[in-house]
Amino acid sequence: MEFRSARFAVVAAAALLPVLGSGQPAQASHATTTTTPRYTVIDLGALRGGDASVAFAVNNAGVVVGDSTVSPFVEHGFRWAGGVLTDLGTTPGGGFSRARAINDAGQIAGSSGRPTSTFSYPVRWSAAGVIQDLGGPFDNALGFATGIDPAGRVVGGQRPASSSGNPLATLYEIDGTRVDLGTDLGPANGINARGQVVGPPAYVWRDGTTTFLPGVPGGFGGDARAINVAGTVVGSVTTSAATVAARWQGGVLSVLGTVDSLPVSQANAVNAAGQIVGTAATEDCVPCPAASRAWLWEAGSITPLDDLIPAGSGWTLQQANGINDRGQIVGAGQHNGRAHAYLLTPTFSVTVNFQPAGARIPAGYRADTGAAFGPRGGGLTFGWNVDNSANARDRNAAGSPDQRYDTLNHLQKPGGATRWEIAVPDGRYLVHVVAGDPSNTDSTFRITVEGRLAVSGTPNAGRRWLEGTVSVTVTDGRLTVGNGTGAANNKVNYIDVIGR
Repeated sequence: MEFRSARFAVVAAAALLPVLGSGQPAQASHATTTTTPRYTVIDLGALRGGDASVAFAVNNAGVVVGDSTVSPFVEHGFRWAGGVLTDLGTTPGGGFSRARAINDAGQIAGSSGRPTSTFSYPVRWSAAGVIQDLGGPFDNALGFATGIDPAGRVVGGQRPASSSGNPLATLYEIDGTRVDLGTDLGPANGINARGQVVGPPAYVWRDGTTTFLPGVPGGFGGDARAINVAGTVVGSVTTSAATVAARWQGGVLSVLGTVDSLPVSQANAVNAAGQIVGTAATEDCVPCPAASRAWLWEAGSITPLDDLIPAGSGWTLQQANGINDRGQIVGAGQHNGRAHAYLLTPTFSVTVNFQPAGARIPAGYRADTGAAFGPRGGGLTFGWNVDNSANARDRNAAGSPDQRYDTLNHLQKPGGATRWEIAVPDGRYLVHVVAGDPSNTDSTFRITVEGRLAVSGTPNAGRRWLEGTVSVTVTDGRLTVGNGTGAANNKVNYIDVIGR
């Protein structure tokens, strides 16, 4: 079995659904059901010998990981890519495995049994599928892994070196070295590209410093489940009457509410654009009842995912566990009577990285190398008002969180471009823009999208990148990015455009 906090355990049950908190949260309204589906849905199936599956994470390349039964009482971790479901196997001789997180390099974090023990231990799979036991030499030091950063550092929970007590927050370095984060910290749930680690009781840990996040006044604290690269944290908070989904942005708590008057709600993941996914249910549950609902929160509204997929699909989406920066969502639900993992893909989304020709392209992104507006293949048309290729940069700086933050193009060079556009169908879009430079801070960023200010501020040595997300409506077939009033030496790193 896998040892975790009782409230948020995931166990080998037929439906493979996670435990949520308990209580009676305040009511929250949700967006009106749309008549035009926003997502296509794919049934990821189950591994041979099994009939149930659940997906927990998806990277920007659209590769999904999760668990599937392989017999009535045994589950294995899986990887799904391009329609192919692969059994990740176990440590040699181990009885089971679970996959919980994947980075853009294709490395996977999770847990597995051992031939000498029926308990779980943290593991990491390489992109080639080679499994590494991170748990150390002692069978009583039970543990699991739940998150992985772009470099391959893994976080989770493990019993202390004394092999006694409950699992504590743990980080495993690239070489497998174990780092205990603190005896007052519960098992870590996630890690971002900046090395910030989150877990219960609603903490953020980085480089030996822990910050505890606020709960509801008079409540019982919270649980931090995930953190994006900008530092937005999501999870849940509990009062005497409620456990409800929550977001912490800049350390400030916002309660997200629930859907369909369900009394329990938990946020499980957040992407760079600030979209949040989670699950609402009627009670603590393993497995959760059919009344549980997967939901999406964005731009101030929370919506059941069932309202955003094609009518008559045969799906009831019961939990949402992961979301990538392209807006793809994974989780589990009932599909024509089977408890299966799913992948939702927006009917329109495009992610573009601004970079010189020849620079490494981030997973899941299209490269813009500075060419003037025109066809770019794959049915996409985008580019600058004049050729801007001479102003693209690849800094190769050690301090960049990932490649998207290391490359850029200029919006205000003399004789260079001042406007970037992409052809899109008329409609509503959520647009996330990042501006910055790992090597210089001599700018004042003011970037507009469809005339709305999306990024605004002045970088400094401690804050080299600024970002923002706006909701816009396109009526002329082109989404336009430009310079706002007061901009100086404006630069753009990458953009995520997700249809609403």
